[in-house]
Amino acid sequence: MDTPDARIASVPPGWVWPAASKKRLSLLPAEMFNRTFERAPDDWLHVAPLKKPPLFLTVVTGVITLFLGWVVVAVLMQAGTTPAMEGPIPYVIAGVFGLIGLFFLISFISLLFASRSRSSWGNRQCVAVGRSGIAVRFQGVGTNIPWSEVKAVVATTTNDSGVQQARPVKIPVLRIERDVDLASGELRSWQIATFALDAAPRAVYAAAHFYWTHPHLRAELGTTVAQQRIDGFAGFAPTTVGPQGVAGF
Repeated sequence: MDTPDARIASVPPGWVWPAASKKRLSLLPAEMFNRTFERAPDDWLHVAPLKKPPLFLTVVTGVITLFLGWVVVAVLMQAGTTPAMEGPIPYVIAGVFGLIGLFFLISFISLLFASRSRSSWGNRQCVAVGRSGIAVRFQGVGTNIPWSEVKAVVATTTNDSGVQQARPVKIPVLRIERDVDLASGELRSWQIATFALDAAPRAVYAAAHFYWTHPHLRAELGTTVAQQRIDGFAGFAPTTVGPQGVAGF
């Protein structure tokens, strides 16, 4: 099976979930990265921030963490008190629940940090498009990908490789691929789940893909002309500037 040409814009059916954001990308100054991230190389960028994690998910994860911690303590307190709780059995049980609890504890802490940082101007986590390239800002990761090193911008899903892919979970993602790392020989890529974007996923994909495939128009990035075009990709306003023919987005 031939691999589709990534330079041809294509959005698979179901890629945009009903609950996905419908917001515009924002034209913002690069100072938003100055506090904890490396400064972006462009003065102005078209930004799609990441959503704060749902409060419900954070609360549930915290409750599960506390419950598992209580189970570990309760089991250890019962160790040796009855014949059934003698020997290594209670410690094995406590160890299993402890490992599961550690996973939920790490997840809970990560959700707390994400909730704080994604609501802070100086810690803005996002995907942004500028004249120099694509800026990716995640929790603990800040990368500037020059346009010359972008290998592909793809609207796809997780577990999308292989015709007989057995794993059923396929989450819609925006994948940005970079040229092969000469040191490791591995393709470097970033995947952003569409439900995590706080801007219309089609507009984010279209903005990154369009300016990747139209280098002669990158000079307009960081201006209201580009912002009008990007708004048009998501249907916020007619695309009244630049060449036509992008209605397929």
